[in-house]
Amino acid sequence: MGVILLIIISTAVETDIFLPSFPALKEYFATTESKIQLLISVNFIGLCIASFFYGPLADAYGRRPVLLIGMLLFTLSSIACTLANSLEVMLFWRFIQGLGASVTFIVPKTMIHDKYDREEAVKILGIYGSIITFVLAFAPIIGNYLYLTYSWRANFIFIAILATFTLLSSIIFLRESLHKEKRILMHAPTIMRNYKKLLTNPTAMAYLYLCCAIVGAYVTYITNLSLIFINHLGVSKINYGYYQGVILLVFATMSLFSIHIINRLGMHFTRILGMSITVIGAILFLVIALWFPNSPLFITTSMTLFTGGLALNLGIFSGDYVNVYPEIKGVAAALGRSIGLIITLIFLGLSAYFFDGTMLPIAWITFFAGISSWAVLYWLHVKRNFS
Repeated sequence: MGVILLIIISTAVETDIFLPSFPALKEYFATTESKIQLLISVNFIGLCIASFFYGPLADAYGRRPVLLIGMLLFTLSSIACTLANSLEVMLFWRFIQGLGASVTFIVPKTMIHDKYDREEAVKILGIYGSIITFVLAFAPIIGNYLYLTYSWRANFIFIAILATFTLLSSIIFLRESLHKEKRILMHAPTIMRNYKKLLTNPTAMAYLYLCCAIVGAYVTYITNLSLIFINHLGVSKINYGYYQGVILLVFATMSLFSIHIINRLGMHFTRILGMSITVIGAILFLVIALWFPNSPLFITTSMTLFTGGLALNLGIFSGDYVNVYPEIKGVAAALGRSIGLIITLIFLGLSAYFFDGTMLPIAWITFFAGISSWAVLYWLHVKRNFS
């Protein structure tokens, strides 16, 4: 399963590694901060659109061929990004990059759920999540180094090389995990019925919201971090990478630690513990944004709590969601990814619209995500949907 880990890492770093160069991209393309943020938004739109198709295709034709097609698209677009000389061209290839990368957020996790039972899959995904996040913790530091030593293009060249290596490794080592007798005929009415089944199931939608809302707030924070810290709070370009890196290190550590907590306390108490930490972090972040808006240290401290709680629960909620209807894991993963990206795009749009150079708009978004998720978790508790 090592090649699956490599596949997820190759697309996970595509954004984090070039975030430190946002100020340089703004200067190179002679544009505004809000337009530079489109490099994230258009990528997410591509991720969202493609997500609706990869899941059903993987259920119908197998995981391996669908994953390879997506990786080929991601690799070609990553190479094209290194050659872009205008913002419009870069935005186009970032969109295509999102179309390709989307497959790695759906199919690899589905392959793990194919091979293992629910609890074992959660533990494996927790280990994978911690490893991936340790890599992501160093991605902005690496990106910062490449950008300061060479130029912003070096970040995209790094992604292109990694994508090419991953594609070749996938072709050679990746094996199919879905047997032919378990595949579902690619039939539009059937796919729509499966989507409707998920969308009309309150429990499935509750688990999905718990997966998506807090992640959306986290992505919104990370996306705005370099512009606010470097351009408005005076954090040096060298030190910025460490502020972002510590958040990701906390996520990685807590993802790994979550396995031990689940073993000791069970999934139910881990859900409550993780959500409590997340809500405390969200409230603290809003307080700091209101009264200590110019303190990068205080801001980062509050977000480590928010992120740590997220890391404890993300694998559990993802497993809860896809196992509501285990016979349509591909469709469930596709719908989940799409809705997650829609929520993230809404949060990013709000943060761009209300952008004022401070963390306050992001803090309000984070507060809303934390409190609403706690309310959904309480509803699930009352409904006794936990096992």
